Amino acid sequence: MRRCAHNFGGTIAPEEDLRPVHPRRHLHLAIVTLLSLAAVVGCSTRSPAPATNDTPAKAAASPSVAPAATLAVCSPLAEGVPCADLGTAARGRVIRIVDGDTLHVDLNGRDETVRLYGIDAPEVGQPCAADATARLRAMAGSDVLLRADARDRDRYGRLLRYVYASSRSSIDAALVREGLAHAWRADGALRPAIIALEDAARASGRGCLWKSM
Repeated sequence: MRRCAHNFGGTIAPEEDLRPVHPRRHLHLAIVTLLSLAAVVGCSTRSPAPATNDTPAKAAASPSVAPAATLAVCSPLAEGVPCADLGTAARGRVIRIVDGDTLHVDLNGRDETVRLYGIDAPEVGQPCAADATARLRAMAGSDVLLRADARDRDRYGRLLRYVYASSRSSIDAALVREGLAHAWRADGALRPAIIALEDAARASGRGCLWKSM
């Protein structure tokens, strides 16, 4: 059987072909060996592969969101008719609407009949009563804010309050401004401003009460 031997160049030669090698041949073989060792070392120290899509990236921080309460904006309908002060106004759940200036409100578990302090709307059966009632129902929604003033109750035992929508806008002022109710002229902190709204609505013929004048 013919025996074979490996040389550094990676080729196989028959044993009988091995002959004394010239010095230059030795130098060539040494260079090839050094290059081979360098390649092996380079492969073993190669940097690890970059992360793939299988590695979850760190989630970016979510932008801060202002609480809903701070996003509500109240625009006073007239100078002197401020938004409800959440520090002093009582919040109540609307039970039902009676007419354009009266509603039932759940206050701390009690059914209170609330009369809007700053207005006098048409009574049921009178012209414009249905319009005023529908508008109060739409603005009141499910919850209202109540602001107390000089008188607590009227002679019928109804709670007297300036009433605000959940947006903190004055419902008393809105009904008068839209020509659906008269301003209450006897007393109340908002009396001058609401009277001014009625005068403006009357002068411009605005709303059900003044459109035919």
